[in-house]
Amino acid sequence: MKTNKASAANKNSLQWICNLLDNARDFFVLRDLKGKVVHINKRLLEILGYTPNDIEDYNYFFYQILKYKEIGPYEDSLVVELTAKYNIRMSFTIRYSPITNNFGEKIASLGFMKLKGYCKDRPECCISIFKHPMDIMNMTEEGFIIVDNKFNVVYANHRACDLFGIKYTKFINAKFMEIIKKYKPDISEHSLLKGERITVPARGSFDERVLLLKYGKLNSDCWKTVILRDITEDLKYQRLIEQTEKYTVAGEFAAITIHEIKNSLTSIKGFVQLLQVKHKDSSTYYETILDEVDRVLNLIKNYLGIVRNSEEGGETEIDINTVINQYLLLFEAEAVCKKIKIEKRFGEIPPIKMDKNHVKQLILNIVQNSLHAIGENGKILLDTKYHPHKKRVVIRVADNGGGIEKKYLKKVIEPLFTTKKEGTGLGLAICKSIVELYNGDIKIFSKKGEGTLVKIILNER
Repeated sequence: MKTNKASAANKNSLQWICNLLDNARDFFVLRDLKGKVVHINKRLLEILGYTPNDIEDYNYFFYQILKYKEIGPYEDSLVVELTAKYNIRMSFTIRYSPITNNFGEKIASLGFMKLKGYCKDRPECCISIFKHPMDIMNMTEEGFIIVDNKFNVVYANHRACDLFGIKYTKFINAKFMEIIKKYKPDISEHSLLKGERITVPARGSFDERVLLLKYGKLNSDCWKTVILRDITEDLKYQRLIEQTEKYTVAGEFAAITIHEIKNSLTSIKGFVQLLQVKHKDSSTYYETILDEVDRVLNLIKNYLGIVRNSEEGGETEIDINTVINQYLLLFEAEAVCKKIKIEKRFGEIPPIKMDKNHVKQLILNIVQNSLHAIGENGKILLDTKYHPHKKRVVIRVADNGGGIEKKYLKKVIEPLFTTKKEGTGLGLAICKSIVELYNGDIKIFSKKGEGTLVKIILNER
């Protein structure tokens, strides 16, 4: 620690010399009175492939990283060898001269260096890497584009061409800003400096890729570089983590809700049973109340998707059209009051092995959403279709309600997300978890002011 402090003190006392050396175009090394290197000027660092930010201790850097080696005398100088970046050895002549203060006292020594060239014993193949740098760029997983001051493309590696789906011959000399403005019209050079994301269609598929663009200048002001990185999978992983956390919260919320409601209903059930004993003449009414308490509890459990109904649970051969028709009856009264027409178009579907409760939850959640979105004199169309070659059932529910804003379309299926004042944000999340049990999917198509279409795909298991 003492040595480091002394070295730092020496460096500070010689700072004015260091500042002068950094502005020089020649190569210099500064040593203190003990012979320790306290500074290497920027020009020398640059030719060796380094910057001042790479260095914490100049003495260690000079002898351990640059691997300083004395070759022998040369006229009034000394020939030394330094190892530059990428393991290239470079030879210099160095001549030290003393630096004195105003009193004629020696305070340091300055080494003036001249580049002699690469060592003669250096194989040519070791520096061939610099003759073909584009080969290295074509091996990277990131896209690499070089543009001139007018943003004309002068180079694009293979990965950049692949990410944009553009052939190299069409990329070269093209105006880069015009290319990316097809995907993000408001993009600018200033916004590129901060980093931008654009979404481009994936080559040979209907999917999309999200690209992160990083932009900056090369050493020369004539050239600029744009680095492209495909962050699609990173974003998917991030969304998966967020969704998992939301499902965890939703599950905890549902479990707490069920527990509290169950406690309340259990108390109600107990008091009703006591009244039933006292008023045997009204036993039928109390039986009805008790049955309704049990039914409400089962409905809550099924709606939240936490446990299956023990009486109706399990997969059986069902007529899916009949089951859907049965649960649509629950909405008839509300539909009549709102003057909403529910139109059914059932296709021919063979008996399907499914859990009846799953069908019920799908219909309850989706049709209820449509009823809430429609005003008077609206219409709901529900149709079913069976694809025998894929053994797949498709249920579609369409309405002419208010629709969903584009910015919310991808979020409505996430747990706890809702645009309703009294909504829980669990309905569509439960639907998604159900269709995934049947290796299926749920797709939502909507446009604000024009209505919504929900497409449920269920595959036989």
